[in-house]
Amino acid sequence: MQYLSDQRSRWEESDAWADQGIAAAVRDFEHYIAGGLATDLRIYLYWLEERKSPTPDDRLPRL
Repeated sequence: MQYLSDQRSRWEESDAWADQGIAAAVRDFEHYIAGGLATDLRIYLYWLEERKSPTPDDRLPRL
């Protein structure tokens, strides 16, 4: 996370020049790491262990 924050100004400058949405993509990725990544990893770990997708009633493993 610190790396993304440290590089933000560089990506914003690059994005201003290339207009590819880099800065917005980096912000979205930061939010994903902070919020949704842990749940996705737990779902994936469940799938690796059980070889099926979890249902809402299944307990997901801890990280």
